[in-house]
Amino acid sequence: MASRQEQIAAALDRLTANVGNDIAGAAAVSMDGIVLVSKMSAEVNADRVGAVAATMMGVTRRVSGELKIGATEETIIKADNGLFMVLPAGDQSLLAVNLRQGANLGLVRIEARDAAKSIGQVI
Repeated sequence: MASRQEQIAAALDRLTANVGNDIAGAAAVSMDGIVLVSKMSAEVNADRVGAVAATMMGVTRRVSGELKIGATEETIIKADNGLFMVLPAGDQSLLAVNLRQGANLGLVRIEARDAAKSIGQVI
């Protein structure tokens, strides 16, 4: 049987395989910002991205709570040269996805939700 880490890595691999070149990198991160498995590119500091992803989710959840708009499904940052998406992966972890400029956001969102669900089931 595959280890927990191998199962998470397989979910990240499926995510990137299913959306082609739209994803520049992805990582599964614990709620306290510790990277569990990273498929980020070499020039990205995955540990820093993990910490920032956890902070983003914390802030987003606080805002959602203050506005009484329900549970956070995802947070997306759109920048000049790409997008960054963070979504819950179960109760104990997050999925952080770095998207290239011009990515098919609809397809990535569908595939990312599936990957987050798979990761959440492993953890």
